[in-house]
Amino acid sequence: MRIQPAPAGGAPRAVPPPRGRRTGPSVPGDSMKTMTSGAGFVRSRLARAVAGTLLATTLAPAAFAQTYAEPGRIGDADSWRTAEFYADWGLSLINAEYAYARGLTGRGIRVGIFDSGVDLRHGQFAGRAHRGIRIADLLADGSACANRSVLAGDDACFMSDGDTVAMDYFEYTDADRALVQYLVDIGYLYDWVPDYLESIAGFQYSAHGTHVAGTMVANRDGRGTHGVAFGADLTSARLFSNTYTDLFSLLGVGGESHAIGPDSTAVASMYRQMATQGVRVINHSWGLANEPTSVADMDELYSLPGVAEYFATYTAPSLRDGTLQVWAAGNNYGEIAGIYATLPRWQPELEPYWLSVVNLSWEGGLDWSSSICGQTAQWCVTAPGTDITSTVVGGAIDGRVVRDADGNFVGLEVTRENPEYGIGDMTGTSMAAPHVTGALALLMERFPYLSNPQVRDVLLTTATDLGDPGVDAIYGWGLIDLQRAIEGPGLLRVDTEVVMNTRAGGVQTWSGLAWDDWTNDIGGPGRLTKSGAGWLRLSGDNSFNGATVRSGVLELDGDNWLGDVRVDGGILLVDGALLRTDLTVNAGSAFVMGRHAGASATVNAGGRLGGSGTVNDLTVHGTVAPGNGVGTLHVTGGYTQAAGSFFDAELGGNGASDRIAVQGAATLQGGTVRLSGVPGQFLLGQSYTLLSATAGVNGQFAALDRSAYSPFLRFDLRYAPGAVGLDVTRGQALASAAITRNQSAVATAADAMATTAPLLRSLVQLFPQQAQAAFDALSGEAHASARNVLVEASRHVRDAALDRSLMAAAPEADAEGRTAVWAQGLSSGGKVFADGNGARVEAQGSGLLLGVDHAFAGGWTLGALAGSSRDDLTVAARASRGDVDSRHVAVYGGGRFAGIGLRGGLAYARNEVDMQRRVAFADVDQTLRADTRADSLQGFVEAGYRVDLGSVSITPFAQFAHVRVQADGFTETGGSAALTVEGGDSRVNLSTAGLRLAADLAGSGQTPGWLQLRAGLGWRHASGDLAAPTRAGFAGAPAFVVEGATLAENATVAEAGIGAWVGERTLVEFGYTGQFADEARDHAATARVSVQF
Repeated sequence: MRIQPAPAGGAPRAVPPPRGRRTGPSVPGDSMKTMTSGAGFVRSRLARAVAGTLLATTLAPAAFAQTYAEPGRIGDADSWRTAEFYADWGLSLINAEYAYARGLTGRGIRVGIFDSGVDLRHGQFAGRAHRGIRIADLLADGSACANRSVLAGDDACFMSDGDTVAMDYFEYTDADRALVQYLVDIGYLYDWVPDYLESIAGFQYSAHGTHVAGTMVANRDGRGTHGVAFGADLTSARLFSNTYTDLFSLLGVGGESHAIGPDSTAVASMYRQMATQGVRVINHSWGLANEPTSVADMDELYSLPGVAEYFATYTAPSLRDGTLQVWAAGNNYGEIAGIYATLPRWQPELEPYWLSVVNLSWEGGLDWSSSICGQTAQWCVTAPGTDITSTVVGGAIDGRVVRDADGNFVGLEVTRENPEYGIGDMTGTSMAAPHVTGALALLMERFPYLSNPQVRDVLLTTATDLGDPGVDAIYGWGLIDLQRAIEGPGLLRVDTEVVMNTRAGGVQTWSGLAWDDWTNDIGGPGRLTKSGAGWLRLSGDNSFNGATVRSGVLELDGDNWLGDVRVDGGILLVDGALLRTDLTVNAGSAFVMGRHAGASATVNAGGRLGGSGTVNDLTVHGTVAPGNGVGTLHVTGGYTQAAGSFFDAELGGNGASDRIAVQGAATLQGGTVRLSGVPGQFLLGQSYTLLSATAGVNGQFAALDRSAYSPFLRFDLRYAPGAVGLDVTRGQALASAAITRNQSAVATAADAMATTAPLLRSLVQLFPQQAQAAFDALSGEAHASARNVLVEASRHVRDAALDRSLMAAAPEADAEGRTAVWAQGLSSGGKVFADGNGARVEAQGSGLLLGVDHAFAGGWTLGALAGSSRDDLTVAARASRGDVDSRHVAVYGGGRFAGIGLRGGLAYARNEVDMQRRVAFADVDQTLRADTRADSLQGFVEAGYRVDLGSVSITPFAQFAHVRVQADGFTETGGSAALTVEGGDSRVNLSTAGLRLAADLAGSGQTPGWLQLRAGLGWRHASGDLAAPTRAGFAGAPAFVVEGATLAENATVAEAGIGAWVGERTLVEFGYTGQFADEARDHAATARVSVQF
């Protein structure tokens, strides 16, 4: 349907005219003259025609700064009040500067306009993602109208591009001029009329839509003026076609006037494209040319056939897409708002998406031309719309009127344009509406988690009341106020669910973790429901009709009279006061850090209540958990702990615990006390008060759940007439958790400590598995393992001495009577694996030995050596490491009888041991150190039988060694876990049997023997103190015995080497030795040089 043109007399026109009026030319002398009744009628019609035109007072060429330094600063509203800001006096009136100071510009929000088109070539729209859309009537053949010039006849249809503006043509002939002059001469028209008609003759741009768009989104660039939401993006659709008017039509006495508007298919296309582009609010600064002046007349018009269906084209998109629509109420001089603004009257479900806007003049009252809110009052606001400065387009247009062969009007043809851009003033509700649309864009950025209707309600309910108190028929809700609106709603008009999954837009001005903070005092008949993951804080004093928390966090900081509050999930924080408001926690949690008074509080089975504030008349069927951390929850009136409920009590040190302090009687119908603790607090031997009641405690708890604590502690509830207490004593023995010999030894010693011993208090906080690790850390087994490392390291001196016990000679030389000096370097590395008691030990060592020996007659050799070595050991599983510096001396000798060789020796080492280990568990974290000394003494003997097979020999052998390591006692330093270790003695016997292979080789022309290869393989058996038992103890506890990682009882030994005589008296040798067992690995590499003389 298309509303068709009607004759002058009140029927609707084809195209609803703009709601703006031109700021008219100056009139010399009085603006009104004494008129006859007839003249008054004509002049009145002409005045209305003049008021309906769109002439800008300034049409300066566009000249915009290339660069712009924004003087506005976050948090400083005054800094935004620049000359550009004041150019539109409405910006200051609506307190837009406060939104800018919060970092709000409309960025990320797209707004729409349906008007006379917006010339987006204007410099004030440069650099933004603004768009124009094309709309067109859908023709009978299914194609879209492509007409740009025909306005009358069968070929007339509507098509427009939103980024171009409509053009108006006023035909003013010489005959018209003569008539006008005659009418002036006889006093029928004012004397300024001829000049005025000359000024509008021919083509003119319809600057209305460009002006409206500038008020919404014009750039803030230091020139001209700027829009309310200068950071928002715009989508423009053009409603108005080009128009043709002659003099008689303008005077309202017949004549011709031609224009065409879009049909419903074109309008529907506009809404679809707007929705696709993400437009959230559309501005409509237009309406019917002749609006009904009473509700009854509107009802009659709406009831006409096809009218409701026509209007559904405008209403259905809001119901479908949620788009807000802002409507200029009309310029009907005090009559009620127009029919488009009134549509929720017939479709109540449309009301959340609709806004009607009336025009406030700069004098502070409703502008004389403005309609009133009237029947739209509940969705109507007031905004500045008089003498508003904004963007305009003007300039020269060349074209012609197209007529058919009979002289009938067909259309307009534009042949050339020369647009000029500037700023100009206009007045009307058309100018008020875009202030509202721009404000909505700022609020959409500010509250990204609110729906479009919720943002609209924020704007309505924070408006400054004008006229009669409350919402009235003149001003509606009143003057929009962005300073208040950015702080949240002023009322909850309807039940409102806030789904907060996004943080607030703009700059955070509040402290804490909240995602947003509404500081207004909020009243109203609506109920607030908080959903989504976010944290919403209400800092004002609120009196709306209750609240429900479903998810996320709702924080109440002010004084709140809400009737009832329910927590069905998420978290409620009461940091202020909840007064005369029943509190029910069905699921989720409520934390009362402030005050609840004048009503009752109930925690149902799925709910939880905590905090250190005050609650009135509390009944718990779910869980009560006083404090936030260790704290006291105060209860005024009665307190009831129902059967099946829980009291979660957190215990701290020095008798501090969660507590419920009742100013009244406490009734315990059962329930379970569940204990929890602050890590690292001493509990053993302490007593706590969990509940006190001034009027006495009746009943008892049904159970005590201490599963959060170690079984090494025992908890017992203690009842008194006015309190319930808790005593903490020793529980299960620590030794019951031990699973190894070392753990058992340490735990048994700890069990014997006094209750006040700090180490014991720390141990009994642990659970069994934690305790096992603590026992291992406390054991000091690295000290025992260090003795075994010394036993293993003794073989390097032993092997060197035995190697030198039978002096060798170069080929064709005799060693008898010779003396040799030698030097040997060695590098070693090994590990003893964990054995289920002691932990794995790793050691790396290096050393240097120097010796001298002499070959006597008969094949005997005697010698001595001295040297030093260093071994670094690590017991990673026990956080222990140490180093051993050793000094060695030894004597050795041997002889050969036919094929039998016999050799042996004695060796001594003095070892300086430096040990460091870390003990960390519960509240204990100590680094313990010890420096001590150990002496090593060993004797060894080996016998073998050599079988020569040419240049190769085979020698079966047997070896025995006795190693003794005697360690001094010492006391560690570093904390309560320090051990006093008694002196210890390890005695180990090592028996080895095996086979060696030697080969004497030579180069070309050499006697065999200049190059020597050797290898050996054997089996070693160890006996004696293989675990190095060590006796140690803590201060105030009995001593215990701990063992290190056990030496391998049986191992395979291997050796290999190469030697070369580099002269008759000099031998260079390289060797390898290793031990291999399931329990251990050990490797060593040696390099030795010996010189005979």
